[in-house]
Amino acid sequence: MDDFKRQKERSVAVLKQLAKQVQEREPDTWMYLCHTPDFTQPSLPTPSENDIIFFEIYKNESAFYAHVKGKTFTEFVKKHGHLFLQSNGKPFVVLEILTRLGGFVRTAQFQKSR
Repeated sequence: MDDFKRQKERSVAVLKQLAKQVQEREPDTWMYLCHTPDFTQPSLPTPSENDIIFFEIYKNESAFYAHVKGKTFTEFVKKHGHLFLQSNGKPFVVLEILTRLGGFVRTAQFQKSR
């Protein structure tokens, strides 16, 4: 196995740990999902195989800042940030703040799907 594949496997493992820690420690983080592209399905534009997409929902703006400035996330970045693309010494991030227009989550079915 080459270094790139080992690093990718390591990053996936630590992201799963991070999600579990956020779930346990941050009750105002209502949804915290990490995804990688599924290349068996068409995507436009075609993503990089290195992309990691987070989809997060917080109780409010304060909960978001409590997460990004909190111990769980900052320690994760300090310990594992080197596994990810860097910008100014930190993992590179594209951030979009969204306003929900509608929709739903089938919680029980969603939990069973993964």
